[in-house]
Amino acid sequence: MRREFDLTSQTSLRERLRLATSEIHARLHRHEGLGAVAAGTISLADYTKLLARLWGFHRAFATVLATPPDGLAFDVSGRARAAMIEADLRALGLDRAAIDDLPVCDFLFRPGDAGAFMGALYVVEGSTMGGAQLARAVAGALGGEGDAGRRFFLGYGARNGVMWRDFLDHLDRLGADAAQSEAALRGAVATFDDFERWVAGWENADTRGVKSARPEHGVPALG
Repeated sequence: MRREFDLTSQTSLRERLRLATSEIHARLHRHEGLGAVAAGTISLADYTKLLARLWGFHRAFATVLATPPDGLAFDVSGRARAAMIEADLRALGLDRAAIDDLPVCDFLFRPGDAGAFMGALYVVEGSTMGGAQLARAVAGALGGEGDAGRRFFLGYGARNGVMWRDFLDHLDRLGADAAQSEAALRGAVATFDDFERWVAGWENADTRGVKSARPEHGVPALG
């Protein structure tokens, strides 16, 4: 079904994006794995499965970031996050071969213009702002407050706020164009839909490569 969005509103594009994705966002708060992370009750085994599933989505999204559409006036360098999850999985005991064998999302929305691209990016970048809280909540399962095993949820660390504001500044400029605004709304909803569909299968993630019960203090170098 084609979704219609109100483009006559005087509210900002960021607010329209928030409203357009609010139902999906609310459902994801009830996701068993993500909810257990937020509550600080997730087991280490389930946390590893959840990260493995998140890696599959972000590994696919990295290819979106690597091929931005013509006309995009926004620097996306440094915003890919699959390597952060890979570092967490390595800290939790998976070797590179085991990570490479994990499934990658094969139905991810592919934006065809700058508006849709920014809408898709809204979904991924927005997750960094709540990530710090999740990183604190999962510390108990990991046995400490170190970065190992929590790099993905820590996001850009001290730069989270700056990176988010830079993104929103560009989004506000995009909002002056009605066609690009509509594309952004559709890109955000499509990406959120795909993310929700993908993480629904988190409990089936194959993490037989796990070798340790606790993360190492140091995260092995990638490569």
